[in-house]
Amino acid sequence: MTEGQNIRTSHPHRRSGATFLPTAMRVVTGLIVFCTLLTAGFTFYPEWVRLSDMKSDLANEKSRLLTLQKKAKAKENEVHLLQTDREYLEMIARDKLDMMKSGETIFRLSPPSGRSRS
Repeated sequence: MTEGQNIRTSHPHRRSGATFLPTAMRVVTGLIVFCTLLTAGFTFYPEWVRLSDMKSDLANEKSRLLTLQKKAKAKENEVHLLQTDREYLEMIARDKLDMMKSGETIFRLSPPSGRSRS
């Protein structure tokens, strides 16, 4: 070889500077994006679970409210009947307070006892 010749030896496992830097930047950018998404996930996941629980509780409370509204309406109807319908009032008094009209006899039958027949 002559002195003026510039000989370059090739290293098969070494990357050239022109391709290493962009690849490293892509890897670092990917890691930054991944860490950001991971942090956001850990931050918002508990709130998402809490929101889901609150929606479930709201649905249960709405159902309970509807049931209570139906019961209140039935009680309002009963109060109205007690205030306005004399026959209904008599029926309730006879049934719940064991009242009877004069000259009337009430027979109460008890349910059969648990004895077995032979």
